Amino acid sequence: MKETENSQQSGNSLPRDSVGALITTDLVALALELKGEENWQKSGRGSRTIYKSEAMRILLNVMQAGAEIKPHQAPGPISVQVVEGSIRFNTETETVVLTKGQLLTLQEHVRHSVEALEEAAFLLTVSLLTSKR
Repeated sequence: MKETENSQQSGNSLPRDSVGALITTDLVALALELKGEENWQKSGRGSRTIYKSEAMRILLNVMQAGAEIKPHQAPGPISVQVVEGSIRFNTETETVVLTKGQLLTLQEHVRHSVEALEEAAFLLTVSLLTSKR
């Protein structure tokens, strides 16, 4: 069995199409790093791309209580997984409260917004592969 070096990924460098590479990220440490940045103090939010390829993007987002992400839509299906705190996720027809450990998925091009009910961190995964219809 071939041994693979386990490289710690803090989010400072951006791996692109790392076929065969093992990338690990300490989400707790990265969330703390984001909360120490100027953007956190100014806007109550922070974000870092953990992984980016032609097919997918993974971002860690942190939000202070009461901070909002205004209505928008994604170019592909998304998943949102809360790793700390709680958020309210809204579409035009539904609202759901997500807490630590919960995950939701949403189809592409659905307008949505996010509000932090308390200090929160969540992983956002966006699939950029579109099906031909």
